[in-house]
Amino acid sequence: MKLLRGQVVGVDATGGRVRTVHVEQQSERQSLEATHLVLAAGPMLKDMARLIGVELPILAERHLKVSFSDPLGAMRAAPMLIWLDDQYLPWSDDERAALAEDEETQWLLGKFPWGVHGRPEGTGTHSSFIVLFNHNHGPTNVVFPLPEQPHYAEIALRGMATMVPVLKAYIGKGTRPYVDGGYYVKTRENRPLIGPLPIEGAYVSGAYSGFGVMASCAAGELLARHIAEAALPDYAQAFLLSRYQHPQYRSLLDSWGDGGQL
Repeated sequence: MKLLRGQVVGVDATGGRVRTVHVEQQSERQSLEATHLVLAAGPMLKDMARLIGVELPILAERHLKVSFSDPLGAMRAAPMLIWLDDQYLPWSDDERAALAEDEETQWLLGKFPWGVHGRPEGTGTHSSFIVLFNHNHGPTNVVFPLPEQPHYAEIALRGMATMVPVLKAYIGKGTRPYVDGGYYVKTRENRPLIGPLPIEGAYVSGAYSGFGVMASCAAGELLARHIAEAALPDYAQAFLLSRYQHPQYRSLLDSWGDGGQL
């Protein structure tokens, strides 16, 4: 087995089956003969599927996270905490008045959605806490590096402070945050795609949204069974791309209202 690092720039699927994968490395292109191709490209999955003429019913959401130092130990003993109610961010009267004066900041006084969550990180004097607050819901284009989201660290800290009021001690204290993140790639109902594609020899494993770490081992085993033509578990059909061709399944989609987001 050989690990080849490069960018997939094309796939020859002449006659409806995978034949060659074209890979570019430092401006040099290699053509690799292939009988099987697994598309597991995370946020680039939709683009990769288009190389073989397949349009996947997936979307991407930008999810950022921010890490704060926690010298007070405010979150040190906490479990994962998730806030499930809409909220208004905690501003002082003076802050509220200043934000209201500027049209570009008035939105910060509005209602923010549920979903802010956080957990502790590290121990002792090096402890910190991580906050995730995807307050801008909805699909977006996949762009790297991630575009900066104005005021994200401030919004995340204040949103978390609604649930853990002691965190208000860090507001306005010059705490240096570290913002990171990526994309949640998901289907409409937030159920992954695992299995063969309409092109012979092509398979997909993706659209795991926020639970890829938990599902990856079982998904890998399921995909291996598809490729090896081994016996499949009875739930395998629930993850096939072909499920969208069944009228009964499409009618179920219309009755699933929350998108299945964890």
